[in-house]
Amino acid sequence: MDKIVVFETYYNPIEANIIKSRLMDSGVQCFLSDENMITINPLYTQALGGIKLHLFEKDVNTARSILQDEDVQIALGEATVDVPESQNGDTQNDQVCPNCGSSNVGYVQATKKRFSILTMIVSILLLVYPFAAKKTNHCFDCGYEFE
Repeated sequence: MDKIVVFETYYNPIEANIIKSRLMDSGVQCFLSDENMITINPLYTQALGGIKLHLFEKDVNTARSILQDEDVQIALGEATVDVPESQNGDTQNDQVCPNCGSSNVGYVQATKKRFSILTMIVSILLLVYPFAAKKTNHCFDCGYEFE
C-alpha cells in the first residue's frame, strides 16, 4: 500500500490550488487539507500550519520535476507580473531616462518638490492636506525625475 505524505505547505489558498491543478493535469493524484478552514478564517493559517498538499510517496520526485519545469514555473510568491505594453499595441513608451538611458519610465506624481508654493500656502491657510501635486517623468531604475 502506498503511503500518503505532505508534499508542501502553502499559506495562500490560490497558490495551493494552482499547484494542485498543475499536478492533477499532469496525472499526479493529490489533495489539499485545511483549505476550507483557512479560506473561511484566514487567522487560523498559523495555528493550522497552512494548507497542506498531500500526494503519494511514489509521486514526490515526479511532482518536483513537474513544478521545476521552467516553462510552467509558478511564481506567485514572488512579485513578478507580466504587464502588457498596451491593450491595442499602438501606444508605446517613448520616454528614455537622460540619466541612465532606461526605458522603464512613467509619468507619475513627483516624489521631490511635488507641491508648489501657492498650493502650500492655500493648504496651510485652510488647514488641509495639499490638494494639487505636480506630475513628472520618473525613472524606476535610477529614481531620476525629469520633464
